[in-house]
Amino acid sequence: MNILLTNDDGVDAPGIDALYDELSAIAEVTVVAPADNQSGAGRTNSHRVAVDDHERGLVVHGTPCDCVAVGLQALDSTPELVVSGCNAGPNFGAHKLDRSGTVGAAKEAVYLGVPGIAISAYDPVTGGLREFEREDFVPPARVARYLVEHAGSIGSGTYLNVNAPTVMDDARIQITRPTRDFGVRIEKNRDEDGFAVVDQFYDPLRGDRPEELDDPKGTDRRALADGEISVSPLGVGHELKRSDGLEGVAAEFEQ
Repeated sequence: MNILLTNDDGVDAPGIDALYDELSAIAEVTVVAPADNQSGAGRTNSHRVAVDDHERGLVVHGTPCDCVAVGLQALDSTPELVVSGCNAGPNFGAHKLDRSGTVGAAKEAVYLGVPGIAISAYDPVTGGLREFEREDFVPPARVARYLVEHAGSIGSGTYLNVNAPTVMDDARIQITRPTRDFGVRIEKNRDEDGFAVVDQFYDPLRGDRPEELDDPKGTDRRALADGEISVSPLGVGHELKRSDGLEGVAAEFEQ
């Protein structure tokens, strides 16, 4: 199998290094990754990017989605799968998926006709609130390898959003859906010249209301709170929401 490996933390990040070593044991892996940190880029793309050679592939002076486009269109070999990561910290919850560059790369792959796997590492105690070392990514990289070995089960038009703990113990894979508990709070800045928008997304790994966590089994946040491996098989289509009221508005429109 030919794999295109990218990330949003930059080509020199330890997470992508761990994935490269693990996946190279079972596949031909080509790295096409950003020159620098692109965390939070989502599915942002650029109109023009510079590309440099790298010992493992290419370095793109752009976003993770730029890397996927370049990798799928410009390489001599044709990648059959895109793997994005390994991110230093979890990517879970419906509100975060469109903000994550790690997840954005996997979604971009699906739009371009290739399955994608986004994998993120989380500390089962602190979440992402610490510095991750190279060895922290070894257990999640093994999870990625297992999923790559079973990539034929992903299905057309699907990408996997995977969150794996840095310490496995007896962790099992849970098939999950993104939790949707999210809100924002507006705070006046101290100098009174603007406002701050603060996410209100309760994270049990950070110590937020763990006793009150009401996410049922089957949600990604519940799996992370339980120290499990969360695998969410997701589509990229924007499903149509039928609205009889809007149908009536459209029918009554006159020039």
